[in-house]
Amino acid sequence: MGSKIKLRTFSSVDDKRIRLTNSNAARLWSADVGTSWSKIRIGCRIGIEDTGAGLTSTPRFAFGICSGTSNIYMDATTTHWCGILTNAATWSRFTGPTFYQIAAGGLVVAKRIGSTLTTGSGIGDYSNWHDCAAATRKALFLDITKGSPNFTFNLFYEHGAFSSVDVSLATLLAQLPLSSPAITDHESSSNVTLAIDEATNGYFNAVNFAWDRTSPAIEISDMAVVKLA
Repeated sequence: MGSKIKLRTFSSVDDKRIRLTNSNAARLWSADVGTSWSKIRIGCRIGIEDTGAGLTSTPRFAFGICSGTSNIYMDATTTHWCGILTNAATWSRFTGPTFYQIAAGGLVVAKRIGSTLTTGSGIGDYSNWHDCAAATRKALFLDITKGSPNFTFNLFYEHGAFSSVDVSLATLLAQLPLSSPAITDHESSSNVTLAIDEATNGYFNAVNFAWDRTSPAIEISDMAVVKLA
């Protein structure tokens, strides 16, 4: 299921985004990152369309890394994927500014191999997802640290308190490589672990995200990968 490119313009600056509507996408990262990393961060600016009502029936957004760009998350089978997955039955809608909020326990770490999805512990809580038609783009960073057998995951996101402040591209790029990023109303989650076996199931070399709803769309800007160690 292919995703589309969406062009939005704020303050005369174009923002080309990957638009997810019951679709997925994967992008190989550079050879400089390769597969020998011990810690990486994937990051982006993210928004969601406003439908005018809360979301129900457990919407699934997957944000993580995969082995290759064929057989990725949300395909019939997946070579090897791990990351975070939304797990909340409902997403509450708020206004002033308009955003959706995923309550405590609504994000989990997960992996998918073949057709088997394994979910782990919750990561982060009260995550906010703002209207993609407004200049209220928010940062979403996922740190992944290799271990044997457990990988460690940490999420940096807009948490609890909401802000109408738009995260600029300059801010995103400045904060992305920092050991302790700092953006208004964003914070880091606690660390969560999940057993991962690259040698058996495939080495990670690509970013992979997916969204299982036709409406509302999720839009992702400025996807980037940083090798932290």
